Amino acid sequence: MHLRSLELEEFRSYRRLALDLEPAGLRLAGPNASGKSTLLEAIALLATTRSPRSGADRELPNWASGADYGVPPFARVRGAVVSHGDDFTLEIAVQADAAGGDGGARGTATDGSAGRQARKQIRVNGRPVRAMDAVGRLKAVLFSPEDVSLVAGPPTGRRRYLDVLISQLDGRYLRALARYGKLLAQRNGLLRSLARDRVDAGAPAVAEQLAYWDEELVAAGAAITARRARTVIQLAERAAARFELLDGSDALAVTYRPSVPVSTAAARWAEGGQGGGESGDPEGGVTAIVARDFSEALRTVRREEVRRGSSLLGPHRDDLGLALGGVDLATFGSRGQQRLAVLAMKLAEVDLMAEDAGEAPVVLLDDVLSELDVEHAALLLDTVGALGSQTIVTATDPSLLDVPSLRGLPLARLNSGQVVPDPA
Repeated sequence: MHLRSLELEEFRSYRRLALDLEPAGLRLAGPNASGKSTLLEAIALLATTRSPRSGADRELPNWASGADYGVPPFARVRGAVVSHGDDFTLEIAVQADAAGGDGGARGTATDGSAGRQARKQIRVNGRPVRAMDAVGRLKAVLFSPEDVSLVAGPPTGRRRYLDVLISQLDGRYLRALARYGKLLAQRNGLLRSLARDRVDAGAPAVAEQLAYWDEELVAAGAAITARRARTVIQLAERAAARFELLDGSDALAVTYRPSVPVSTAAARWAEGGQGGGESGDPEGGVTAIVARDFSEALRTVRREEVRRGSSLLGPHRDDLGLALGGVDLATFGSRGQQRLAVLAMKLAEVDLMAEDAGEAPVVLLDDVLSELDVEHAALLLDTVGALGSQTIVTATDPSLLDVPSLRGLPLARLNSGQVVPDPA
């Protein structure tokens, strides 16, 4: 799998860019704030339909873009993709809302974007599609210096990491996530109203009002939990192997920490990949077990949920645990250990995607070589090169890109928003 070309129009700092890419990839050098990260962000956006750097689509357009035409700001990203010998195009367009306002979630930018809402349209081969039908058409793994927050940062980042990975592997998962998010919002709305009115949580009317939302939340949440459990098993095995090659001093353990207490049967399945659903479907079996445990757990926390006006259990409160030699990395790991653990997880992600799709994903290395010593940088590049991935790697210092494992890639420099081939 590789990108054949990339076009940017009014995307952040880029006014216009048309870039042809070799199947092997590209080395891209440029000073800080020249647009290197933005270019990789655009590719990740095509793969996942979401920016890895921003949670708000309204931040993506260049805010001067519509001024000459008297229209709201807009942005467009288009990529031509080759996968298993077939060519197709992915396109994402973002248009700011001329009316402004976004349902109360106002922006805080000072460049004229404050309060604007954005509409996003996604096309595959020129035809409009939903986000869930576009995610995973292009598979990409992004490495960046900020990834160390996967270990030391809040659980939100680890859940997002897991969701982005699984969504590129399984379109059904994204649908389950979307449904779960809607159900959670509606259930929380009911809980807030009960808390506001100080309703007795033990009243029969409360159980009746929550019964439907509990049943639907459990069905969607159990499917998400089971899929996460299976993926973490696969990810943990590969991450441990990758970490051993990077630093064999201790064993890396990646574990899934669901907020829903699960029974011994589900835990045993999660630990060993064994289990039993009907028709030889172990994931279906664990989904049923988790659904039962989820339902029981909701009944035990009902009083507290009504008091707080919020759902206290479910995939929205899950986490990943990372330990080295049995010691928690977030609390006791050094910065170097945390960085290597994240590197191992990202390499495991590449492995998992390659095995699932039958071809390597696009690998995006955003100025990570400056964060690694020579030995680990070489290991990273050799590993990615062995997979045959299209690799797009950036650096502020061109000398970091002048290594044997990268010399087969074209070298270019960013100059005033344009990618200029290096004459050397």
